[in-house]
Amino acid sequence: MRLPLILLLCLLPVLAGADASRCHAIKDADKRNHCLATAKHQPSRCHAIRDADSRNQCLATTQKHKSRCHSIRDRDERNRCLARF
Repeated sequence: MRLPLILLLCLLPVLAGADASRCHAIKDADKRNHCLATAKHQPSRCHAIRDADSRNQCLATTQKHKSRCHSIRDRDERNRCLARF
């Protein structure tokens, strides 16, 4: 049986919060902040990431701003970021 779309949309924040609990087990601070930012849809957490490329990729993902990808210095990572859009 298919769930109505509205019910699914109501459950998404709950499911995202459940996934975010695993982020706290990540030892690397930059990776943990990236995980929390994307799982909780909180771009403000991206600003705690020290690595500039990772920070820009996090902001591009959470804010859905393709322009952030262009600030990534590593060519492969920049192209990977752009491919998401």
